[in-house]
Amino acid sequence: MESTGASSATHGRFWRAYEAVVNSVAVTLFGGMVAVTTAGVFFRYVLNSALPWAEEADRYLFIWLSFIGAAITMRHQAHIAVDIVVRSFKPALREWVAMLTHTCVLVFLVVVFCASDRVIEVTSLTRTAATDIPMSWVYMAVPAGCTLIAIETLRLMARSLRRMATGQSQ
Repeated sequence: MESTGASSATHGRFWRAYEAVVNSVAVTLFGGMVAVTTAGVFFRYVLNSALPWAEEADRYLFIWLSFIGAAITMRHQAHIAVDIVVRSFKPALREWVAMLTHTCVLVFLVVVFCASDRVIEVTSLTRTAATDIPMSWVYMAVPAGCTLIAIETLRLMARSLRRMATGQSQ
């Protein structure tokens, strides 16, 4: 019995650490955007000497932040959803609909993840105009985001399965 408690505590620590890392990456990306935007505005309007890379760097940071943020949003089930029909179902059926929805999300993520491979390969030799980084680094946000969203979707599925096994409902 104690080993189950220790296992559960380790499990909980792992997910808290995982969430902290993902949240920290999102905060760092957002902080980078704020710093780059502030520097860009300062250089353009105060020093009258625009930074040629600021707008591009902001755009690429925003792309990464969007994918990381989508995973965080999935964790909190905060994506836009039209659930008026689902709410009319009995609680047990809602769990099955949630499982079906999560499965569709996972299939979509796999398709996007696989399609991103070719895009990354094609853009690996192309460099960005102002920052001179490989475009593939920008496009790596897609498989990274898909992976994080898939992890969160699987976690939601596990919660649904636990609720179904114990007879609880959402």
